[in-house]
Amino acid sequence: MNRIKLFRHCFYTSIISLFLLYASEVKSQISEGGKPLSFNYQNMLKSEQPVVRIPVNFSVEDLIAVDEWRVSQGAPLTVSTLIDTDLNMDTDGQWLTLPNGKEIWQLHLQAKGAIALMLYYNAFYIPEGGKLFIYNADKTQLLGAYTSQTNLGGKAFATEFVAGDDLTIEYEPPVSGEKAGIIINQIGYGYNHLTVSGNLRSTGPGTSSSCMVNINCEEGEEWQNEKNGVCQMVEKVGGAGLLCSGSLINNTAKDMKPYILSAYHCMKNYDNDKIASEEDFNQWMFYFHFEQTGCETSSPATDHKTMVGCSHIASIPIEDGSDGLLLLLNNKIPESYNVYFNGWNRSDVAPSSGVNIHHPSGDYMKISTFGDRPVRTTTWIDNTFTTGIPDGHWNVIFDKTLNGHSVTEGGSSGSPLFNENKQIVGTLSGGNSNCRLTNGNNLYGKFSYHWDQYSKANTGRMDIWLDPLNTGITELPGLAQTGEEGNLINYKSPIDVTAEVSPSNHVLVQWNAPLYTKTIGWGTQNAYTHLGYQGTPFYFGQRWEPKDLINIHNKKLTNVKFIPAVNVYYAIYIKQGERIYQQEVGSTTANRSNTIQLKTPYVIDASQELIISIYARKYSRSNGPAYIDKGPAIHGKGNLLSFDGNQWEYLKDEENDNNFIISATVTSEDGELADLRSASTGSITAFPVITGYTIYKNQEKLVTVPASTFRFTDKNVTAGIHTYSVSALYDLKESKATKAASEVTVSSENISTADDINIYPTIFKDRIQVKNYRQIKSIEIYSADGKMIRKVNDPAEWIDVQIMPQGVYFFKLITDKTVRTIRGIKQ
Repeated sequence: MNRIKLFRHCFYTSIISLFLLYASEVKSQISEGGKPLSFNYQNMLKSEQPVVRIPVNFSVEDLIAVDEWRVSQGAPLTVSTLIDTDLNMDTDGQWLTLPNGKEIWQLHLQAKGAIALMLYYNAFYIPEGGKLFIYNADKTQLLGAYTSQTNLGGKAFATEFVAGDDLTIEYEPPVSGEKAGIIINQIGYGYNHLTVSGNLRSTGPGTSSSCMVNINCEEGEEWQNEKNGVCQMVEKVGGAGLLCSGSLINNTAKDMKPYILSAYHCMKNYDNDKIASEEDFNQWMFYFHFEQTGCETSSPATDHKTMVGCSHIASIPIEDGSDGLLLLLNNKIPESYNVYFNGWNRSDVAPSSGVNIHHPSGDYMKISTFGDRPVRTTTWIDNTFTTGIPDGHWNVIFDKTLNGHSVTEGGSSGSPLFNENKQIVGTLSGGNSNCRLTNGNNLYGKFSYHWDQYSKANTGRMDIWLDPLNTGITELPGLAQTGEEGNLINYKSPIDVTAEVSPSNHVLVQWNAPLYTKTIGWGTQNAYTHLGYQGTPFYFGQRWEPKDLINIHNKKLTNVKFIPAVNVYYAIYIKQGERIYQQEVGSTTANRSNTIQLKTPYVIDASQELIISIYARKYSRSNGPAYIDKGPAIHGKGNLLSFDGNQWEYLKDEENDNNFIISATVTSEDGELADLRSASTGSITAFPVITGYTIYKNQEKLVTVPASTFRFTDKNVTAGIHTYSVSALYDLKESKATKAASEVTVSSENISTADDINIYPTIFKDRIQVKNYRQIKSIEIYSADGKMIRKVNDPAEWIDVQIMPQGVYFFKLITDKTVRTIRGIKQ
């Protein structure tokens, strides 16, 4: 046997973060809203505020130069530098008495030249009844009111960036007279990669590139729950403010404990190689719902929500690890925040499709989609030659979609990679993709490695935290704050929905069932090496027993995926009993997964074993045409081998404990077999079963019909414009409704008023008589479920209906000017 080792060596730079903030009147932190008392007396107080000028003893140009060097070493981008201060209510600011007799304390700060300012506190205590506000110079941005409920315990705290280099803190004491404890020990001076504007629109540098896709475009329609768990993070690390993305994550106790999953390198201080301190973590900030309401970049922004402070729970470094970080927020998330605790899958199986939800370049939330090209296992190596744990990362190449070709950028680090079942399978470490290199690489630390592959210490593993019940499960659905669990299955919506108005006032709604696909294949499907037999033709493939196929019986196999080598001639070979399918493989792209569509779909028979294989019919002696994974082998299933296509053996010895890399796609569409059989179980999961459809008119429920029905006629529709949509029912679950391709307009001119055309009797047996039949161009006969069963053009006076089954029917009588529908009953 001639084994040819696959060598892959790639360099990646760490994803870094930019940040974009928008100034507005916001109440996004845990606060009560309202406005400062001084706003009622602005003219009187304007000249009474002394300014505390914060020394700016540095050059922004020098800071930017240092930042560029840090970035080259893999550090996240710095957006602010921290200036040490010691400001408190006893020695700074001033107390004022308002015309209404109430007292307030104000502190006016200025740090010249800053794009925005963020305040850090080593004490932040507000007694019950007290209120604190922060606002910028022109009062276009207002934070607060912060109250006794904002920072329980009065520990270290932080407040959001405020637009400009000038801000005011205003405090209203409680009636009780209890003193507040406010000490500002640092000011975050925002100087780079930070844009603040007052109109909630992207107007300057720091926004993401044009290829990015907003989360509320069509691409994000199926991910509206999951997006509610994704957040933008502002990390205080040493003397700087950094940014990344992260996600809330569920645990097996399902207790809504606010764990945040992100990336290790987001908490690293690249000046001294240390991680953020405990006080630093208490001042980290997490932005939820930082998104735009629509698909266009001009869409208005939603009201974002923030949480402040966390503790470090577990982390896996990027060097010799998988770059994972697990945090726990200091406070429970308010129910009003409407967040989502995303589910996860810890198996080391590459996702077949999915998305990344993130904040590239600090912009509003974006979505990147993958599935056209396979996700592959790789090992992290960056431009400083830092190497991760072997095979500890997924490499994802994103697809072009309807609204762009979204990739990742600075600020995306730590963001979650979701598989086809909406479960987190990785967190972003870095890559080289951008809008000019959309086919570039995006590397995600494997969640399966974060789980328990790095360390046995509690702080170096996530399993004991995310599976506190020690269930040993490999996957967990997401959880909404309402307590409703997400689905591990993506329930799809009907397709090809149309609505057409007839010459009368009837609207015919038609649709097709959604099509599901499933990839079947043993092993990891991740390339490890490839092998051959010194030029001897051979078959390599995989095998399924009848019990494995029960849930895909009579379904269609539509394509085969494998990794071809250079200069090899291949053919597809599929076999079940005496049914053999063969197809030559044309041109391929070597050393990457290729999907070969079958010219004729192959219908699966669950009564016989299935062999799916590739025939390497011509190759050189030095070549290895069959790729294998790292193992271990699923013996007798993943390692099938033959030299004639009849006698099969297995690739199993001490040297070859591997599976061949080959898989196939099965659809939910039924095929035809000569002899249909049924059974009740199988190792391949079943497709979701549709139990009915619900039709909506103008977003209101109209009717529910059986799963076998694909059309419905809405009769006697009022004049006007109407929209129709159809959802699929899966027992108690309902998919999102799919809108018809276009609205329908029913004209009042179409509404029939004719009474001179008719049929009788309306309760009949063998035939009916047509009144004024010479005026009628055609008669359409519909069953009670809206299906047209017969059409009679230029009818005679009598119509024979004896072959029609008993039941209710509708007769549509059509003339040149009118349409009339009459109900009849066949006895």
